[in-house]
Amino acid sequence: MSLELNLRFTSHNSVEVRFDGEDSGTIGFANPLTPKDHADLSWYLETYGAYSLGDPDDKQARDMKNRLPLIGKALFDAIFSDRAAQRLFDRFQDADDKDRQLTISGEHAEVLSLPWELLHDSAKGGAFLFRERPAVSIRRRLAGATGGRKSFQVETKDTLRLLFVVSRPEGAGFLDPRADPGAVMDALEAEAPGRVVCEFLRPATIDALNERLSNEKLPAVDIVHFDGHGVFDADGRIEDPYRKSGEREDVRDRTREAANGENSKDEDSDKAAPTGMGYLLFEDADGKRDLVSAESFGLNLHRRQVSLVILSACQSAMVGDA
Repeated sequence: MSLELNLRFTSHNSVEVRFDGEDSGTIGFANPLTPKDHADLSWYLETYGAYSLGDPDDKQARDMKNRLPLIGKALFDAIFSDRAAQRLFDRFQDADDKDRQLTISGEHAEVLSLPWELLHDSAKGGAFLFRERPAVSIRRRLAGATGGRKSFQVETKDTLRLLFVVSRPEGAGFLDPRADPGAVMDALEAEAPGRVVCEFLRPATIDALNERLSNEKLPAVDIVHFDGHGVFDADGRIEDPYRKSGEREDVRDRTREAANGENSKDEDSDKAAPTGMGYLLFEDADGKRDLVSAESFGLNLHRRQVSLVILSACQSAMVGDA
């Protein structure tokens, strides 16, 4: 069983640190990241990381890389500058258990979406927590997500099946279709040879995904990995950012109909789509662009007994302007 240090956020500005049956009590929390930090991280990961850019961008990327420890230290101090929290962290850090994990749990998207993977011990000689030895895994837990129907029981298997959804619709910006799958398959071959069977969805449409997950004649899918574009709509007035000049497309109606299971417009069809919604760019039957909302994507995964979903898509972690 893993040794766990839990950061339990009771609100967006208060947290309790728990370890080995003890807790710190309620600690005030203030997000130390500035809007510039969020914007620069987004550029570094989503733009610079996905495209080959010139020398000026290489310099900006080096500067951003040098800022990563500073951002991680600021996040660390926002929690562990409290003395009680620091004592619990020191006990956790000194433990030599092989499996150690730090869990950020809460119901507040603005907290869960922070780059906790960058946590960096601010003490002299400190390092990123994920580089600790023994390793420290960092995970998020959405408090209250286990309410409602009981989730399915994950069974131990000798072999897992990974379904890649590599979506490259016509007219979207270039992303190397080999980059993510190649890196994943190389890692699996090195770390777990013969333990994971990889499969590619063809075509990369939401309907094909639904049909594949519903097909009981084929092996069950354990992991879905979406690799493609994503976009976040803050105000409910989304327009497809990948459409060609002069091409018109009303994404709002199609998105609302997909989420509601409708095939025709209703009397409210002139209203905007939900605000604060993320979209994945799937292909349609003709290989063109099909923006699928997070809500619609979730409905297609409901009760499919998929244990893990990975989204390699820009803006898929956004919850607001940040």
